[in-house]
Amino acid sequence: MKILPALIFAVTALGQAQASVPLGGNRKGADGNYDLYGCMLTNDYYVVNFSAYQLDPNQAKDDKSIPQAECVDLPRLGKTQIAVDLLDLDVRKKPVGLKILREDGQAIAEVPMAVVKQGVLTASVDFKVAGKYQAVLLVEDSELHTPVETSALHMPLTVAMAVTPSTANAGSGKGLGVVFGVLGLCLALAAYYIPRLLKPHGESSPP
Repeated sequence: MKILPALIFAVTALGQAQASVPLGGNRKGADGNYDLYGCMLTNDYYVVNFSAYQLDPNQAKDDKSIPQAECVDLPRLGKTQIAVDLLDLDVRKKPVGLKILREDGQAIAEVPMAVVKQGVLTASVDFKVAGKYQAVLLVEDSELHTPVETSALHMPLTVAMAVTPSTANAGSGKGLGVVFGVLGLCLALAAYYIPRLLKPHGESSPP
């Protein structure tokens, strides 16, 4: 039974190795991942589905087709509709708010705290400058006994910034390193504890 806590810790670490999960689709986002419904984002407290919609400047004005959902890498500047789907059902009963921040921390859009019973928090943002931004979900959750700023879900965004192959490969290599590291830890723990668990209790070690 001694191995159980260690294995739980390892599985938890593996689950947190990748916080952004693209949900599939028929086109590629700026990071090369296919996106149709945005992507799932989590922290230690909450899980949401994030999606952003941008109008294609090459799209005909009379074309009423719905724009494809983007994940956290937005390909262009301009007006953007952001939607955060609250996947935790209990969070839909609590006041939530959303801020869109520039890299320097200044807010360029904000949704005030309110209970969102339908479960979807939306914000309209006009991105005028390429760069890094953040979407921050705030939840007034008295059950956590944790400050709102501590439990906030921070969602890093890039706008009109091409992801270079070297950067993408580095991210993939880091993710694989975490996976192999966790697997190695599990094997090492198993190799150490299993022989001791199988050893008869009455058997004594040789002097």
